[in-house]
Amino acid sequence: MSGTATQAAPTPAPSGMRRIPLPLESYQYVSKPLTHKALLNFYAEQAPDDSRTAAALVATPGLEQFSNLVFGTGPVTALNTDCPGVIYAVSGTHFWRAQGILGSTDLLIEDLGDIGAPTVVDYPQNLMPTIAVGDLAAVVCIPPNAFTCNHTGALNQIGGDFPGAGSVAYLDGYFVFTSSDIDGKFFTSHLLDPTDYDALDFAYTDAVPNVARRVLALKGELWFLGDLAAEVWYDAGLVDFPFRRRAGGVVPQGLHSMKTACVLDGSIFWVARNGVVLRSTGYSARRISTHSVEEIIRTLGAGNAICGLGYVQGGHTFYCLTYAQTTLVYDVATQMWHERSSAANSAWLPTSVCQYGEVLLFGSSTSGRVFTTVPFLNTDDGVEQNRIAALPPLWGGTSRAFCARLEIEMELGLLRNPAYFLLQWSDDGGYTWTDGRTMNADSSGNYRKRVYTTRLGSFRQRMFRLSMVGYSVIYGVDADIHAGTN
Repeated sequence: MSGTATQAAPTPAPSGMRRIPLPLESYQYVSKPLTHKALLNFYAEQAPDDSRTAAALVATPGLEQFSNLVFGTGPVTALNTDCPGVIYAVSGTHFWRAQGILGSTDLLIEDLGDIGAPTVVDYPQNLMPTIAVGDLAAVVCIPPNAFTCNHTGALNQIGGDFPGAGSVAYLDGYFVFTSSDIDGKFFTSHLLDPTDYDALDFAYTDAVPNVARRVLALKGELWFLGDLAAEVWYDAGLVDFPFRRRAGGVVPQGLHSMKTACVLDGSIFWVARNGVVLRSTGYSARRISTHSVEEIIRTLGAGNAICGLGYVQGGHTFYCLTYAQTTLVYDVATQMWHERSSAANSAWLPTSVCQYGEVLLFGSSTSGRVFTTVPFLNTDDGVEQNRIAALPPLWGGTSRAFCARLEIEMELGLLRNPAYFLLQWSDDGGYTWTDGRTMNADSSGNYRKRVYTTRLGSFRQRMFRLSMVGYSVIYGVDADIHAGTN
């Protein structure tokens, strides 16, 4: 699936009924009566042109602990599976390694030791663990310290001439670090040896005055994201120092928090200092946030991000940006945003993610457990997901409109679980909502269901909001709306 989700003209509904456009994104404008669309634990799925509906709302899968995979007490703030058959994790202040067959009793889970917490005196948004994995060894950076191990051996702190680091990445046999000093310096290990450093193996990202915060490897190049700009360097194969800045490889959009940066879909995603969400396109940056998302980020504080992570599932590529009680999700397939939550008034549970074979693994923000997604499951770690779809506003024009009936068409999923809908509406632009009406879509052995309610009164402007408990795919909402005479 690709392209931007749009709503084509729907097939005419039965006499007296018309289809209400589904919300394909979350977009809450500052002035609510203009638009107050919302998707919580739903995302839009574009359908082929000859489908029954142009788009559907798909419930997000639930989260369930994956077998016996637990890394201490948590939270699990970093995961890495770049070495086939090995999972590295930072959980709490310990570094962990797991090897073997996931889900089997032969899975070996090792606590490699206490690595402490970041202690660099700097802004909290620029303190986080990073893991880099090569063919022979792994390195975990806990600013300003770094530790290394081979894929079967013990963990040791890197000492000697190691100058202190803020983040680490791996490219072409080199472990590359940003400096823990507040400057644009970076340095490298010797080839294939993360324990050996030369005092002259360093350079500066100084195309503009900058502080290098995070280094990421992308398409055989190094991206250094800093306060004022990003720079792209490549391995030139030179003897004195291997890396050189790429011609034209300066992106003049800085990074507000290194926790928001991640590699995804052949690009780098991050939140800039002005609260705009960006993705790299070549050696430039493209804005992907909406005014609504930027207002949410501004309200929460652009530098207060807990994490930014990305993963691919079901043909969708998701960039998830989590703040204290809010998780904003950008769907690359539709180029639209929705929201995630694992419990009432809380953010989504994961703080890290990795792909292990065909299995997606998510690290928990509240424990050392590791989760995976389960289709048709309506809980996150046993807690019922609340799903909300707030529809675009309806207008009666210069006359009052009357709504005699509203129907929801859905599919209950392969498990045919019951779903319960609370229908609420607002006639003042989304500032206040009615108590609503409950509609029960019990399974009754059916896949497809329709639920309805009648006698919904009159309005000049109205917003409908659906809150659902359960799992379903919503195909359409139809309403019998007639214009009045005044």
